[in-house]
Amino acid sequence: MASFTQRVASAFRSLVTRASTRLPSLRGSGTSAGVHVTPEQSLQVMAVLTSVRLVSEAIASLPVSVIVRRGRDRIRPAAKYDELVRLLTVRPNSDMDAAEFWRVVVTWMLIRGNAYVYVSRNGAGEIVGLWPVPPTDVKILRNKTTGELFYKLSHDMSETWLPVQPGYVAAPFEMLHYRWFGTGPEGLSPIGVARQQVGISVAATSYIGGFFERDATPETVLTLEKNLTDAQYNRLVQQLEDRHQGVGNSHQMAIFEGGAKIERVSLSPADAQFLAIYKLTEGKIASMYGVPPHKIGDLDRATFSNVEHLGIEFVQDALLPPITRLEKVTQQLFDDPEMRLKFNPKGRMRGDTAAQTAAYAAGRQWGYLSANDIRADEDDAPIEGGDVYLEPVNMIPAGSAPVQRSSGVTVDVPQLLPPSFRALTPRRRAAADDAPAWVTRVDAVLAEYVRDLRDQLVAIPSDDERTVWDELLTESLVPTLTGVVTEFGTRQAETRGEVFRAEATTNWVAAVAASEARAFNSRSFLVIAAGGDERGALIRAFDDVLASTAASAALIVNRSGSFGRYEGAAQTGAESKRWIAATEAECDHESMQGETVAIGEPFSNGTMWPGDRAAGATEAVVPCRCGLDFDY
Repeated sequence: MASFTQRVASAFRSLVTRASTRLPSLRGSGTSAGVHVTPEQSLQVMAVLTSVRLVSEAIASLPVSVIVRRGRDRIRPAAKYDELVRLLTVRPNSDMDAAEFWRVVVTWMLIRGNAYVYVSRNGAGEIVGLWPVPPTDVKILRNKTTGELFYKLSHDMSETWLPVQPGYVAAPFEMLHYRWFGTGPEGLSPIGVARQQVGISVAATSYIGGFFERDATPETVLTLEKNLTDAQYNRLVQQLEDRHQGVGNSHQMAIFEGGAKIERVSLSPADAQFLAIYKLTEGKIASMYGVPPHKIGDLDRATFSNVEHLGIEFVQDALLPPITRLEKVTQQLFDDPEMRLKFNPKGRMRGDTAAQTAAYAAGRQWGYLSANDIRADEDDAPIEGGDVYLEPVNMIPAGSAPVQRSSGVTVDVPQLLPPSFRALTPRRRAAADDAPAWVTRVDAVLAEYVRDLRDQLVAIPSDDERTVWDELLTESLVPTLTGVVTEFGTRQAETRGEVFRAEATTNWVAAVAASEARAFNSRSFLVIAAGGDERGALIRAFDDVLASTAASAALIVNRSGSFGRYEGAAQTGAESKRWIAATEAECDHESMQGETVAIGEPFSNGTMWPGDRAAGATEAVVPCRCGLDFDY
C-alpha cells in the first residue's frame, strides 16, 4: 500500500503545468563570434574547464559533517539519523561515494546553472538514496493550486539510472534543486549568460589551431634580383644551412652574392592583438566563477606577496557561495530545524603545514583547543592529560586557581571546563523556564479539573470522596507528565547521541501523578474549607484555587522535568551528578552548590534530583528550582 506522502504527491502531480521565467532564454546558442556554445562544449575551453574543475574538486575534498545546534551546544545527530548522515557523508547511492557525488552536483551547478538530486524513500518515508539527475533530463513544472514546483524526469535508465520510471513527476520533497544564480524557478546557466565571452574563446582556440595547421609563413626570406639555376639554388641553400643553422653558428657574418637580400618575418599586428584578446577573455571567464587568474595559469599579476590573499579570495568568492547553497538546500532533508549540513573550508589547510600549525598554536595558546582536540583533528590517539585547556595569565575575570603576583596579592585564574561539562551548562535552568509550554498544558489540566470540582461539589468531601477526586486528577495528569519527562529525558539523551526510553519511566510517572494529585487536592480543600459552607463563599474559594493553578503547574513541571533530565543521564551512562544551586529560589540549597555524588546515590538532603518527593516533600524540597550537571 502506498504511503500517505506518496498518495499526496500523486494527487498534486495531476495539477502541475510547465513553470517559466520572464527572462529570455540564456542557454547555450549562437554568438557574435560565429560559433555555437553549449555548456558541455564550453568545457573544451581551458579557462572554463580549469575554473569548474578547481571549484568542484575543492568543495568535494572538504570535510563534510552533520551537526545539531542546541543553543550554544553542538551535538551529534540522534541515532535515527545515522542512515541519512551516512548518505550525505560516505556514500549517497550505490554508484558513487560522497566526494564524487558533491563534485557532480557542483559541476552541473557551474555549467548548467541547476543541479538536481532525486531523493529516494522507502514505504515508511525514510531516505534510502540520493541520486544526481542531469539537468537535461529534468523539466520544472508548477502546481497551479499551491504554486509548488514539481520535476518531470526523462532519464534513459541506461546512462542515467534512477529508482523510478522515465516520465516520473517528482514532488518537492523528492527533489533537491540547487540553483547557481537567477530570479526564476530555474537558475541561469553561467555559460549561457557569458556565451559571448565563451564564444570568443572558442573562436580564438579554433583560429589559433587553424593558424598552426594552415599557415606556411617562413621565418626568414631571401630575395634575389634574378632567377637561379638548380645548381646555384642548391649551393646557396647549403651555404645558409652550413654557416648559419644551429647555436654554434649564431652571429656569424653572412655574405650573399648577386644582390641577394635577407629579411625576418614576424606575426602581423592583427595576429598579435588577437592573442592578447584571447588571454583577456580567459581572465573574464575565470572571474565569472570567482577564480583568481593565477589559478588558471595567468601569473602576470601574481606576486609572492599577493598569492596568499588571492588564495583567500578563492575560498571567499569561489567556494563559499556554492557551499552555502549546498548547505541550505540540503537542509530540507532534516525534520529537525536545528540540524545542519556543514562543509568545513578549513580542510583546505591540509596542504599548508605552516598555516595549520599556526592555527593549532593559536587555539592552544588562547585556550579553545586542547592537545587532544588537535590530535583528534590529525587522527592521532589521545594522550593522558591532553584534555586540559590552557589560558593566558593576563586574562583574569574570575576563577579558582590562585596565582601569586609580584606585589604579593593573590588572584584567581579561571580554569576552562571540559567540553562535555560546558555543553550542559545552558541546561541548568528550571524545567518550567526551559519549557513554558508544558506549564501551560499542566495549568489547563488543573484548571479544567477545578471547574469540574466547583460544578459538582456542594460540601467538603469525605475521605472516601476525596479518594475518588484524587483518582480523577491522577488520570488527567498522567499523559501530560509523561510528555514532560519524555521531552527532558530526550534532550539529555541527545547530548550523548542516544535515544531516551520513555517506557522505563511509566511506573514513576503513575506514582508521581498520584502524589501530585493528592497534594493539589489537599491544598485546594484547605482553601475551600476556610471559605465556609455558604455557597457564595465556596465559589469565591474555588476562584482562589483557580488563581493558583499556574504556580502549581510550574512546580509540577520543575519536579517532573528534573526527573526526566536525571533519568536521561542515567540511561546514557552518566557516572556522577553535581548539584547546581538556583539563585533567588524559595529553597535554601546554596550550601549544596557543587556537591557531587554517584548517579545512583542520594544527595546530602536525601533527594536523587532537585524536587524529588522521595525525600519527604519538605518545604525546602518541593519548590526547588535547582539543577544538575552530569559527568560521564
